[in-house]
Amino acid sequence: MDISGNEKRRAEKTVSHRKTTVPDNRRRFARNTIEPCTTFAVVVLLFSTAARAADAPQTVWLASTRSAAVCDDPDSHIRYRRLEEDGEWSSADARDFFATDDAAVPTIVFIHGNRTDAAWAVTKAWCVYQSIQCMANDKPFRFVIWSWPADRVYRRNRDDVRLKAVRCDTESFHLAVWLNRLQPEVKVSLIGHSFGPRIITGAMHLLAGGRIAGQTLPDDVAAAWNAGRNTVRAVLLAAALDEDWLAPGCRNGLAPSLFSRVLITRNGCDRVLRRYPRLYGRGGPEAMGFVGPCGINDSSKIELIDVSATVGRLHDWRCYCSASNVCSRWAFYTFLDDSAVQP
Repeated sequence: MDISGNEKRRAEKTVSHRKTTVPDNRRRFARNTIEPCTTFAVVVLLFSTAARAADAPQTVWLASTRSAAVCDDPDSHIRYRRLEEDGEWSSADARDFFATDDAAVPTIVFIHGNRTDAAWAVTKAWCVYQSIQCMANDKPFRFVIWSWPADRVYRRNRDDVRLKAVRCDTESFHLAVWLNRLQPEVKVSLIGHSFGPRIITGAMHLLAGGRIAGQTLPDDVAAAWNAGRNTVRAVLLAAALDEDWLAPGCRNGLAPSLFSRVLITRNGCDRVLRRYPRLYGRGGPEAMGFVGPCGINDSSKIELIDVSATVGRLHDWRCYCSASNVCSRWAFYTFLDDSAVQP
């Protein structure tokens, strides 16, 4: 989905000035991101500084599918970068990335939403990274920024959103193939905002043996994942997908079977998600992030958090990431504190 320029400015003002329970360093970051011309350089520097400062250094990767145009052989279209200690991105390839697989180190993947260019994707990821780092207690993790082609294409909002909704199907396939290349037993945390949850649930549906836009994965892949190949937890922030898509027999209905636990935010005040039904014309279904998931038989894996009071009418990713009832759950959903009590 999308947020307008006016809403973005209101979000920046709200995040930077309102009182929250999140640490001061995240509030300072929110203020520092107001100037777009310097954001990218500042964020890269902050990433490297934070990684060096941690007693357990974190590795930060960028996996970009912005050059991918089709679903065939997605590995050949994913470009990798690794953030070095000097704050520079170094070129890498798939072999370099997957060589760092470690069952003892969780892999945390952040997937942004619509209207996000390459630089803005890194900026958004920094907010999530810093929130998680504050909860890590010096435990190592591998942080991956999943950057997909979400730049604005059409001037009309509905045309642009519809195009990105179609692209999400391709991204789901790319993500599913990528996840299947991880070593078994690597713990995976998937975090998405807006259209990000649409991509995440589509990928898990494919891995469970489902079909997305005519694409499927081999039967042996589905068998391995249904047998518990990797443990996956997910955080779906402001989810821009139909309210019933996770229900049995629906679009991404097989996805819940592969999640060990999933957190979903609900915000009945979100002005962007309020307009989600217009994606289909008149009388379309509501967004999951607006009313919550519907029709799920087994809700034991679902943790539903209402953020209407803390986020309000905004759709901005910073407001969702800095919501106190979301921040308090980062440690559990990123495998950094399995002792955290589940509600």
